[in-house]
Amino acid sequence: MNQGECPKCGKRLLHVRIESVFGQNNGSDDIRCLSYSCIHCNMVLNVQLDPRAKPRRKSASAAATVERVV
Repeated sequence: MNQGECPKCGKRLLHVRIESVFGQNNGSDDIRCLSYSCIHCNMVLNVQLDPRAKPRRKSASAAATVERVV
């Protein structure tokens, strides 16, 4: 692959589309990630963990279940 070119459409990548997406770790809780796509053909070039993402709070029903057990 030539550096700076999309492997699908072959156009030069001066910009990429960055989107916030959710990933899963062995089917468990969602993990916040970033997806990088070609702006010309929308091919996903890379997905990584979002380094700035804050941990997700547990839902109110899960917190209520924990309180009942205690």
